Amino acid sequence: MNGGSGEPRSHPDTSVRPAVPGDERAIAALQWGAWRALFGGEELAAQGLSEERLRAGWESALSSPRPASAALVVALHGSSIVGFALAGPDDEAGAAGGPSGVVRGQEGEAPAAVATQIYELVVDPRFAGLGHGSRMLAAVADLVGGAMRVWIDVCDEARQRFFSSAGFAPAGAGRAIGDGHTQHLWWARAE
Repeated sequence: MNGGSGEPRSHPDTSVRPAVPGDERAIAALQWGAWRALFGGEELAAQGLSEERLRAGWESALSSPRPASAALVVALHGSSIVGFALAGPDDEAGAAGGPSGVVRGQEGEAPAAVATQIYELVVDPRFAGLGHGSRMLAAVADLVGGAMRVWIDVCDEARQRFFSSAGFAPAGAGRAIGDGHTQHLWWARAE
């Protein structure tokens, strides 16, 4: 296939597909790299986490049926997995600020009570800015529908810009995780 000008494409095909058994090693490596960058290797080790432990968890998850309300997709650059996204029912919204999953917005506006939480959306930094994150977010939205929420570290300006450009906004709720990390809840309504 060519790029429309009669010339072969000079870049690999990019796509998103559901994760399948056999993807666990790549997903674990991506997750471990992202977590190590955010939390530091020492903090993760103190919690008993390792890339191998993550891989075993993903192997188990990928060999089990996924509920219809969940999505696990991978981004491909050529034949290489360069990103993954995991989304599912928003179990924490009620604890974050309101009954039945309602979290008050900054001006008292309440995001939708029923939402899907994006638990992970990770792209290998070497492939950032090529649209992989946007394609995975669109695939998750297509698979689960409805409003979506994501927790973003207050210091992670790149993620804030990405989700803001995708139509997400701060919901006015926060939480502390790990040793000194604060996250804010961002949300987007279904269109």
